[in-house]
Amino acid sequence: MIGAYEIIGRLFSRQQMRRLGSFLESSGLSIIPEAFAGFIVIICLLSSALLYLLLISIGELRNFLFRLVSFVSFDLVLYSPWFFQAFVAAFSLAAATAGICLVSYVALLLMAESRRRKVEEVLPDFLSLSASNVRAGMTIDQAMWYAAKPEFGILSYEVSIVSKKTFGGVPFNTAIDYLAERFNSKPVKRAVALIKQGMASGGQLADILERTAEDSRHMQMLRKEISASLLMYVIFIIFAGAIGTPFLFAISGKLVQMLEGVFSSLPAQQPASSSIASPYIMPSKPPVSSEDFFIFTMLSSIMTAVFSAMIIGVISKGGKKDGVPYVPALIIFSLAVFFLVSWALDSMLSNMFV
Repeated sequence: MIGAYEIIGRLFSRQQMRRLGSFLESSGLSIIPEAFAGFIVIICLLSSALLYLLLISIGELRNFLFRLVSFVSFDLVLYSPWFFQAFVAAFSLAAATAGICLVSYVALLLMAESRRRKVEEVLPDFLSLSASNVRAGMTIDQAMWYAAKPEFGILSYEVSIVSKKTFGGVPFNTAIDYLAERFNSKPVKRAVALIKQGMASGGQLADILERTAEDSRHMQMLRKEISASLLMYVIFIIFAGAIGTPFLFAISGKLVQMLEGVFSSLPAQQPASSSIASPYIMPSKPPVSSEDFFIFTMLSSIMTAVFSAMIIGVISKGGKKDGVPYVPALIIFSLAVFFLVSWALDSMLSNMFV
């Protein structure tokens, strides 16, 4: 079965598979990139077929898509039923592919970020212990092997693999590159580059390791201080994106619903008999229905939560990718606030006759 996945994965370019393989390595997955890509393609096709059947069989979803296509070309949809079927199929394929790829990317990204954080926390202590072993007379590969204590977690496991490669005859300069590829971490890559340069130039590896450990500790302290100083900005963005926005949307949605009820209960307007009457003072029904506004609210709330999470990641940790873990929580909290406020408004205004 893996061979079939690899055949499908070979349809992609080598450069794409190389980037995917690097991403899988940093996520801690020892999977062939072509096999993983082929598996994702099969899942996307199956998901798109299932989504197509759901969109065709459920009347509400089918009517919504028909209204969406009618905005583009009503005559083509009305006189060519096959066009609507083709649109649903294309929409199902695009939506399923985007959803599966997004979920896979976020899952791999979260795994890579979790590994990076765990490694960067213990890297200074590991480098200090390796420097002590080098001062004791050990070679760099032996020093790293004996420094790989169980309390260092993932880093100890990956370092043990590097040491086994070295003991098996692989040059240390080549084997240590494996350690840099397994983590998407700048401190780890910097430490590996300094070790290789120190070995090539014949420098004092113990001093290099010790200074690298001190720099890593200093950078960790700076990150914590910056994160603490920017806490108020993070709180403001969370409040605006997850509380303020859905709260205002809920009030606006209730207002649109009330206006829609008012105009539906009014009698039909009679044509003006006098030429003095002006049509500009006659009230008219809002062009946006409550259903359309609800769809707009859902999409806007989700987009606001996504961008808020990215901004929080940039402010707190310095990168947009660092905000991805906050996306699900902000989306759930934002939608929960919207539905809670909507339910509260319905309960308060249930006795009003419009």
